[in-house]
Amino acid sequence: METKVINDDFDYVGIDLAGYRFNSKYPPNVILYGDTYCGYKNWNREVFFYEFAIRGYDVSFKYKSKSYYLLYEPDHVALCDENFTDEFSSYSNAVELIENLIIEENKLIDIIDILEDVEIM
Repeated sequence: METKVINDDFDYVGIDLAGYRFNSKYPPNVILYGDTYCGYKNWNREVFFYEFAIRGYDVSFKYKSKSYYLLYEPDHVALCDENFTDEFSSYSNAVELIENLIIEENKLIDIIDILEDVEIM
């Protein structure tokens, strides 16, 4: 995986007492969920709320057997093709995409727990 330039200016990027970045809008909860998924309920939430939104990794997933690809760039994020070359829907940041991207008539945030084959790329 390549190193990405991450924008710390997004209002959802917080810094904890140890100096680590975290998602302040969708924060982890190690007390409730433990540390298996970095404090998130499941792998899907760790990938979207931390690996994608905070660390800047591209993501792939399936919903109803159809594959989707999310691209993270320093100045925007986007739903794109499998080669990460054609962008279909662009947003200013990852949380905006997670909250507003429509996948088969559902907001991504509403179906996040039932997505399949969620992977960071």
